[in-house]
Amino acid sequence: MKPIFKSKIFYIIAILATLSISFTQTDVYRKIVNSQRLINQVYSQIFSTYVDQLDPEVFTRSSINSITENLDPYTTLLVDDQQYSIELLTDGKYGGVGIQLGYRNKEMTVISPMSESPAQKAGIMSGDIIKKIDDSEVKDMSFNDAAAKIRGKKGTRVKLTIKRFGEKNTIDFILTRSSIDVKDISYSGMISPETGYIRLNRFSRFASRDFQKELVDLSKKDINNLIIDLRDNTGGLLSAAVNILDMLTEKDLPLVSTKGRTKESNRSFYSKQNPIISNDVKIVVLINQGSASASEIVAGAIQDLDRGIVIGEKSFGKGLVQTAYEIDKKRTIKITTARYYIPSGRFIQKRDYVDSKFLMNKSEEDTLFKTMKGRIVFGNGGITPDSLVVDKKMELISTQFWRNSYFYSFAQENKFQYKSFNEVKDDKNLLNDFYNYINSRSKPTLPGQKELIDLEKNISSLDSTNTSARKALNTLTDFYSKKIAEKTNAESDEMKQLLLLEFAGLFNGPKGRIEESFSSDIVLNTAKSIVENKNLFITTISNDQIIEN
Repeated sequence: MKPIFKSKIFYIIAILATLSISFTQTDVYRKIVNSQRLINQVYSQIFSTYVDQLDPEVFTRSSINSITENLDPYTTLLVDDQQYSIELLTDGKYGGVGIQLGYRNKEMTVISPMSESPAQKAGIMSGDIIKKIDDSEVKDMSFNDAAAKIRGKKGTRVKLTIKRFGEKNTIDFILTRSSIDVKDISYSGMISPETGYIRLNRFSRFASRDFQKELVDLSKKDINNLIIDLRDNTGGLLSAAVNILDMLTEKDLPLVSTKGRTKESNRSFYSKQNPIISNDVKIVVLINQGSASASEIVAGAIQDLDRGIVIGEKSFGKGLVQTAYEIDKKRTIKITTARYYIPSGRFIQKRDYVDSKFLMNKSEEDTLFKTMKGRIVFGNGGITPDSLVVDKKMELISTQFWRNSYFYSFAQENKFQYKSFNEVKDDKNLLNDFYNYINSRSKPTLPGQKELIDLEKNISSLDSTNTSARKALNTLTDFYSKKIAEKTNAESDEMKQLLLLEFAGLFNGPKGRIEESFSSDIVLNTAKSIVENKNLFITTISNDQIIEN
């Protein structure tokens, strides 16, 4: 009788638990219905009694934006041209200035300017914060409204007001929009007799197809090493990331899983085929702060499966999956429907992506995980590289020249003096000619110099005859002139490299520009030195973090 009695008790408890869940769900649905009724009543009352006649479409769109802005930055209503991001993944083309945008500290931030785009040529840089678009404050717009305002028809102009770290004042850029043709792979080839290199820009539906083609071509060259460059790759389609991982890993290994509230949101992806390249081929993935979403899935899976190592800077930290639901021909709602987890179980999304006061299912995520071979890796807030290497930042004077498009303009104006790029490289007067070119344009400034000019004007207006003040000001002016000359001379190697990059692009196209950048690419050269040294590679991949299970 006792087993039967226990069984009955268990049965009763199970029923009560089911009823409790049912009641809880019913209560939630009741709250939803009541909330919808409240919204409809308020909406109807406003439109029937408000002193001015409101535009229903504009008002409704604004109301929906207010709702989505309380969630994560990726849940949003897409209207008309705002749907370009979805179309871009299938068409690979749009009209704009060529910048990849994201939210950093609740500010619209340039993640990366695209190669050869109007933004890059004008000198817009990763990390720049966009404060105004055509003199309209970005803070007064939704993220998508601001992004849509930057895009437009080819040939039209847009003014961006930028706040840059280290600069006291904002900077205005007037850009002419062009047709931005986005290629998934900007470079593929051998960078040494034993090392292949693929630079992947994004994960569209064509990415895995193009990646496979390049990987097969490289495999025919009997490569010992493969470097996959995902720096400034903001992601794209989950399926593209899965397909690419499938080409690099052994069959039946976990690649990524997604977890959400619906059945469709809960999926697990495994490698389905044998890899295109041998397991003996050592893999390095390059990332930086602009590497996000699908880039983090690929880099994180390679790291978690101990298939290779990750080098560079900590990635962006986007671990959320969006699903697009078409409302009508003009409107699509893009909703975050799941979190993604890489093989170790890591969730790499930055914390506090949504205000917890809106949540009924608050939870904490672990931060410490282990790879297949037991080494420690970290979750939350991006992929931490196995070897931290920071890209070299542009120096002060060079930055100003680049921002003003002096390198690009000089190359454009002087290209026809040379028959080939090799002639440019052999020209010993190249740098002096560039200095003469910039002397006829605005002069560079150092921190505090603008304030000195203002001070000089103010003192002159008060007492232009004061010789002591004039002498002091002249001393400071001479100081700045000497420092500018010193810094310009100190940055001469960097300036020459920037000039050569522009000429390489003009003579040999984007591929030529990339090849010219290899010599000064600290991250790439570090990766190459590690992957081509077997002992160093093994040391890096173990990282003294192997622990006993």
